[in-house]
Amino acid sequence: MKYQKFYFVLISLLLVTLSVSACTAGSSAKSDFPTGKFTSASDKFIRYEFNEDNTWAYVDAGMISADGSYDVKGNQWIENGTEECPFPGTYEWSFDGTNLSFKLVGEDKCEARKAATDGQTFVLVK
Repeated sequence: MKYQKFYFVLISLLLVTLSVSACTAGSSAKSDFPTGKFTSASDKFIRYEFNEDNTWAYVDAGMISADGSYDVKGNQWIENGTEECPFPGTYEWSFDGTNLSFKLVGEDKCEARKAATDGQTFVLVK
């Protein structure tokens, strides 16, 4: 009887451990969203910088004009909002290894972000 209880507890702990590790394995998958410096295809003085820690900077003529954090869910890039634009904006992104393009999903209340991002293509700086 004593051993039955011990084995029951041991098996229960093992199952819980396996369940937790299976759940966390999928959530730690890295996004395919590229990081690095990307110059605007239409204006060589403008670039986006996307960092591995999910922060970004928008650089105009060598000066950071906006920065913040982002999330990626599948093919959607979600800019979390900044002091200037305190609401998020969602854009569909595509990357062919060199060119990173964005297309607005829904609405973006921040006209500056929309103008800088929607329909724009940025080229990876090597």
